[in-house]
Amino acid sequence: MTFDTFSTAAMATELRQTLLGGRVQRVTQTNSLTYGLEIYVHPVRHYLIVSAEPQATRVHLSSQKVRRGTGNETPLMLVLRKYMHSARLTAIDQPAYERLLFFSFVGPVGSTLLAVELLGTRSNLILLDLDQTILGVARLTKLTSSAPLPPRSPARLLLPGHLYEPPPPQLKLTPPELTELTLRQELAEASPQLSLTRLLTETVSGVSPLLAREIVYRATGNTETKVEQLTTLTPLLTSFRHLFEQLEREAWQPTLALDEEDIPLAFAPYPLQHLPRTQPLETLSAAVEIYFTEAASGYAAAKAPLLQAINETRQKLARRRERLAEDAEAQANPVALKEKGEAILAFAYQIKPGQKELTVNFPADQPLNISLDPALSASENAQDYFSRYRKALRAADEIPAQLEKISLDERYLEQLEQDLLMAENRPEIDAVAEELAAAGFRPLTRREKAQQKKSATRYLRLTAPGGATVWVGKNALQNAHLTFNRAGADDLWLHARHIPGAHVVIPTAQGLPSEEDVFWAAAVAAYYSRARNDTSVEVDVTIKKYVRAIKGAAPGLVTYRNESTLRVAPEAPEVEG
Repeated sequence: MTFDTFSTAAMATELRQTLLGGRVQRVTQTNSLTYGLEIYVHPVRHYLIVSAEPQATRVHLSSQKVRRGTGNETPLMLVLRKYMHSARLTAIDQPAYERLLFFSFVGPVGSTLLAVELLGTRSNLILLDLDQTILGVARLTKLTSSAPLPPRSPARLLLPGHLYEPPPPQLKLTPPELTELTLRQELAEASPQLSLTRLLTETVSGVSPLLAREIVYRATGNTETKVEQLTTLTPLLTSFRHLFEQLEREAWQPTLALDEEDIPLAFAPYPLQHLPRTQPLETLSAAVEIYFTEAASGYAAAKAPLLQAINETRQKLARRRERLAEDAEAQANPVALKEKGEAILAFAYQIKPGQKELTVNFPADQPLNISLDPALSASENAQDYFSRYRKALRAADEIPAQLEKISLDERYLEQLEQDLLMAENRPEIDAVAEELAAAGFRPLTRREKAQQKKSATRYLRLTAPGGATVWVGKNALQNAHLTFNRAGADDLWLHARHIPGAHVVIPTAQGLPSEEDVFWAAAVAAYYSRARNDTSVEVDVTIKKYVRAIKGAAPGLVTYRNESTLRVAPEAPEVEG
């Protein structure tokens, strides 16, 4: 779950009330993207967490003292320590309807501004001086000679010494601009099958998917209401305005939503009426801390045995590869085995009972030492060598095929591990469990057999900014179903280059997508890959008819040709909020 505009605004209010005027006593690095500030406001020490982790972007007060993590100190940590020590927090600002917070500090070394960009995969922490020059940054812009900047990405150079440029504003209506007139215009231009949740998310700044679902539920009683089902605008506008009035009045009601197993599903600074089990909390910080601690630990507990199964299977495959290599080495010269068998028959008259070795010049002038089993006769020793010769011939054919199968299984395990790391809820974790079982890496339960076919059809169905339909497989079964059962021969097919990740398809039956939509789909493919935390990822694009399943391999493993390669920044689709 990402920090949305409402959560950012509510957190800013909470932190102003608690921290303004406080003095920074200590800065702690938990990891390269997460930092803790101990801020003393008489008579209490508070612990502020700021994180740019793509899957755990957050800012909140911690109930526990922040502990130093493992790893070397980053350049950002060094400048934070230099400028923050004994600095006082003088202001916390949020640009209207943006997921940005600016913390102003005045300290012995000088005045600084800490920019916290809560933007999901594009999140960052940037320390600036008063002239807006970057002093330190958590996630540097990666530059290479071949690709100075990711195409289609805002040209923001986030490097020390460069001037800071904030993220570009969204080209959407601001909340005050959503009136009955503008809403009618948006509805008239939208597809009748488009959900109202999606319409609000794509149309109005500051409306996250979570907030959109809440607005639509309060207005219609259903989060899945479509444009064609809306008969009157008044309930929707009333619901929208009521929630945004809470933002303007800073009338926050921190809420945590839970699933059936008491694992947190979402947090918000307003009641989440569209979710069945919710719990009010005193502060938003408490809700955020519980969400990122308990949700992470709950899902981590569910993932742990599956990761163990993957690692154990990897070890078994590695041992099998070693044994095959040993067999191949031992049987590298099958002709020599045949020659030894023939030599034993030819010189059987020289072999005495109990003899352990025979030495002959066979061929001439080339002494050949042949080991014998003293318990066997000359004829039986010869037959043993002929048997080993036939086995070695079979091995010459079988071992390469078995090694290739091991390589395919290892590739599949890499994909399943990536699917598991990407899994953000219980159904997605269960899907990986089913695939492990289906591949024979763990037992398949009766329930998993029943659910397996259903899970393959639950791929993401997205709409790109320019209107193109985009399908995304979030696990190996979905990848296989999407590519070989759903996509047409002339559809565009995308995949992160040389790394495990999602199969992404753009249907072309209604026409070719715009270049902008192809780059957007490539950014989504990069996000649903092992490289989702990188700032720049190579993504291959080809036509589906050039994609082939690998014979005998697990679902979703393919080869392809005639591809073009795009370099993009990973981007999470907004529908995932």
